[in-house]
Amino acid sequence: MKFIAIASSLLLSGLAAAQDQQSRPFNLVVSSSDTALNGQKLVSCHSGAAIQSLCIYGAAGGSEFFFNTTEGAQSPLEGYEAGGSLVWNLNIQPTPASLPMSFFVNPSSNVALPLFQPSSEYQPVTFSKNGTLAIFSYSDDTQTPPVQEVTAVRNWYVCQTSFGGYNYQTLAWVLGKPGSVPQNPSCISVDVTRKFV
Repeated sequence: MKFIAIASSLLLSGLAAAQDQQSRPFNLVVSSSDTALNGQKLVSCHSGAAIQSLCIYGAAGGSEFFFNTTEGAQSPLEGYEAGGSLVWNLNIQPTPASLPMSFFVNPSSNVALPLFQPSSEYQPVTFSKNGTLAIFSYSDDTQTPPVQEVTAVRNWYVCQTSFGGYNYQTLAWVLGKPGSVPQNPSCISVDVTRKFV
């Protein structure tokens, strides 16, 4: 455990320096036309040493997450907050470590797995004014030459996933343009919304 605390502290020092504001805690709630998923809160679930996925656990209460941003940062798109990192706080002593979310990408799949782990790297995210989780896209390469434009993309799905020997029903991201079809047949389209606790 001491190793994890030291590694977390060292790896996250750059992230902490770059992002100096942490939001108050919130749950992440799934919206879906699938009634079994609609209204479910996401829970951090163990996927390796100091690695967490975002799982669906039925009636379980949701985990608390945070949004780290830089003071004075401006959004490139009206109706959305400035980009930042989605974090889950690992409870280590004497101070919890903020683990940022990044995508694990399997080159043979178009379904990426959001993971929280000790790192200075993170996947920038944003929230709309009504709290919907999105990711800024800065170009459209479906055209030649690619067009530079800012859009907010919400390619969120809940899928049966496997990482490090752990098989869960988790939040996932489908790579590609909005509306891309996941190759994982278990995936169900969802939106994810922030609800402050």
